[in-house]
Amino acid sequence: MKRTTLDHLHSVDARFFLLVSAYLGGGGSRTTARLISRLADGPLYLVIALGFAACDGERGLRFLTFGLACYALEVPLYLLLKRFFKRERPFRQLNCWHGFVPADEFSFPSGHTAAAAVFAALLGIYYVDNAFLLCAGVFLVGASRVVLGVHFPGDIFAGAILGISCVGVMAFGLLP
Repeated sequence: MKRTTLDHLHSVDARFFLLVSAYLGGGGSRTTARLISRLADGPLYLVIALGFAACDGERGLRFLTFGLACYALEVPLYLLLKRFFKRERPFRQLNCWHGFVPADEFSFPSGHTAAAAVFAALLGIYYVDNAFLLCAGVFLVGASRVVLGVHFPGDIFAGAILGISCVGVMAFGLLP
């Protein structure tokens, strides 16, 4: 049977997942990964954006409204892609440890990473000059999801691309 390019990519992704899990998956890192993943669940982004809107006048309000528009694009696209690809999560495919039972059964793309990328891009546009810190935050969210056994590295990469792309698309029409 001939292997497709998608099969090959999945095989590479699975090997990379196992490597990352072996390297980062020790006891203390799992606790840290749970905390990072929990913080990236979504409500904290809204609380921070509402805080900016309340405390930073017009810029804070623009941050909030532009952010809501970006998430209004990102969330439906993320759900559509999950339902289209229906990629099983690593802990199911590879029968390995996982940190919790996720809210849905599919892994591609990572919604946590997509949301973190949206938020990081928004912060980069409105508040933060240090792109390294923003990228590090997105990386930590994505790495936490791999350590917890609920995403392959490719899911993380796709989530980051999705989030950044949504901000880019929305910026063409909405960025003041």
